[in-house]
Amino acid sequence: MTAYRWGTVLVTAAAVSAAGCGAKSAGGVSAGTAAAQVAANTATLNASDVAVASRQSLRAGIPLSGPLEAKVKVTVGAPLAEQLLEVYVNEGDRVQQGQPLARFKDQVLQAAAAYARADVESQRMNVRVAEAESARAVALFAEGAIAQRDRDNALAALQSARARFSLSESQAASSEDRLKTATLTAPAAGVISKRYAQAGDRVDNGKPVFELVDTRVLQLTASVPTEWLPELRVGRLVRLTIAQLDSSQVSGQIARINPTADPATRQIQIYVDVPNPGERLVGGLFASGRVMTHEAPNAVAVPKEAVRYEGEDRTPYVYAVSGGKIARRRVTLGVVDDERSLVEIATGVAAGDTVIVGPIEGLADGAPVQVGSPARAGATQGTR
Repeated sequence: MTAYRWGTVLVTAAAVSAAGCGAKSAGGVSAGTAAAQVAANTATLNASDVAVASRQSLRAGIPLSGPLEAKVKVTVGAPLAEQLLEVYVNEGDRVQQGQPLARFKDQVLQAAAAYARADVESQRMNVRVAEAESARAVALFAEGAIAQRDRDNALAALQSARARFSLSESQAASSEDRLKTATLTAPAAGVISKRYAQAGDRVDNGKPVFELVDTRVLQLTASVPTEWLPELRVGRLVRLTIAQLDSSQVSGQIARINPTADPATRQIQIYVDVPNPGERLVGGLFASGRVMTHEAPNAVAVPKEAVRYEGEDRTPYVYAVSGGKIARRRVTLGVVDDERSLVEIATGVAAGDTVIVGPIEGLADGAPVQVGSPARAGATQGTR
């Protein structure tokens, strides 16, 4: 708040002379002299010392801040320890789910897959032979040409052949899957945010090759004091300002609330989803704002500096300027908009009333004052 000085209105010599020549009042004091005395005792307030109560849309909420990060972030690791032959994408490239990203050297895997396919065909032929042998054994046993043991051996051989064939099919499928992993594909749609390896590099199994993010929805992770817990709920609106983008404002909502408070800080983490249509925002931007808890549209608002308190119960009151005098008024407060430093006055002040926002030392209720053109409450901040 701008500092100011209390002064008295100066009366010109001409005015005093005119007062001396004026008619006397019934008490023996001229009317001009009385007017000069009133003027001399009148305090002067600068325009910056007062504000006019005005209609504003106020919002109150829980302050929070933190970096925006991609809600979906996937590290794509190497599925095998091998050399990279080709890399198809670069940082910043947009990819679709299943799109090839890179290809590893796969001669060993191709050989293993070919061997597994050949083994499947071999085991299939063994099954056919075992089926024919078992059918012949069953027929011969029915004619009494062979013993039951021979028939049972033939049936057991068929079961064994079928088991080996099933195993070979599983091994072949596994080999084909391993061969497919030689071509690294995107596990989800998004943007390549980091590439860890180049063509020609040998990458160990499990080591990162790419980092993929989906920035269509960003997420803010913030900590708030547990005293605000009753006001937190999933789906509650959050308004944020992005300082790096000329204080652009975006909206989101609480997606999750951590069920456990930090025992050291007594704070609880909340996770805010921020839709990013057009993907104008990027991960790493710092955002600050509020979880919106209360709103008062078209409320009578004054600057927070205008509200004073008295007594142990901190009863709020303001000093208004009415009829050229200071008027001390008790007020009832409503929504406090900390972001704009405004407070709702539910009772005690009407829109258009002038209130004092500066110090009041030396003046009392009923003291005469004159003011310049006061500022409208919230005029510099603008109505939202």
